[in-house]
Amino acid sequence: MIHAAVARRYAKALLGAVAEMNRPAQGAEQVALDLEAIAATVGRFNELELLLLNPAVEADDKAAVLVEIGVRRGMGSVTQRFIRVLAERERLDHLQAVAEAFRALANEQEGVINAEITSPQELDDNDIAALRAKLGEATGQQVRLTIKTDPELLGGLVTRIGDVIYDGSLRYQLDRLRGQMIEG
Repeated sequence: MIHAAVARRYAKALLGAVAEMNRPAQGAEQVALDLEAIAATVGRFNELELLLLNPAVEADDKAAVLVEIGVRRGMGSVTQRFIRVLAERERLDHLQAVAEAFRALANEQEGVINAEITSPQELDDNDIAALRAKLGEATGQQVRLTIKTDPELLGGLVTRIGDVIYDGSLRYQLDRLRGQMIEG
């Protein structure tokens, strides 16, 4: 819980700094992408994570490693400075949580929600647009969709918005029916 509170505090401060700078190229979306990319890189390489958690390694050195990785991936100057701040304050262990909190705050500020749709087969562009419009109507917000496929669903869709899952899949319906038949 404390971890999330700290991450949210840093994310909120970063979002405020981004808003004050008022540079479209370094906007909240770009910073979010930068943070997500560097957090994903740290998550993929156990040695890198161990380096960042090692108290014997100086904060400046940790920041330099992350900034160098970020620069090679096109990380903006705002995110570079923020990585250095996290390192100075010995909060690099919060990087993933900060990236998630920043994305959530930026989305909230922009009136955007993330939704994930899982279907048994690829959806065409018209279906995706219709789903986005329906979800936008239902939530009153702009919807950023992630589309996945899972052939085991057989039919229907599974929609996830935040922590809420709406399971309209044929597999779920058959499982429910099976359960009802067993019960009585």
